[in-house]
Amino acid sequence: MQQHDIYGKLLLRNLSGYNFCENGIETHINYGSGGPARIDGTISGKVAVEIESRVSKQIRGAILDLICHPFPKKLLILLPVHMHNPEIALEQSVFILSKFIKKEDFQVILLKGTGNLGMYEKIDTITITECLNKLLD
Repeated sequence: MQQHDIYGKLLLRNLSGYNFCENGIETHINYGSGGPARIDGTISGKVAVEIESRVSKQIRGAILDLICHPFPKKLLILLPVHMHNPEIALEQSVFILSKFIKKEDFQVILLKGTGNLGMYEKIDTITITECLNKLLD
């Protein structure tokens, strides 16, 4: 599963015009005790980002991390790997996020590529860029 995370982060690192941070304090979430939880990254000091390729239950955990992260904008990137029905996972993610965050403050996207099948890199980069343009407009 590491290769899917690597693929998603590679796309974010290579975006032009956006500053992707995948380490450091701005990726931390404080849940009150123990060490901090971490999201996959942030963009331009405003957008919290999670990349998920797993089953719906694990996606919902990533959504909680996004909701609890202090940045005002949220981006959930889904890679179609282990989820039974990626379209339903996307729809459920939008439904959950819209209960807690204004619709203009989050985006959920389903990429075409994966860590195993990165041939959609150009299409996926365009998809991510369009979502970020909407979030940061």
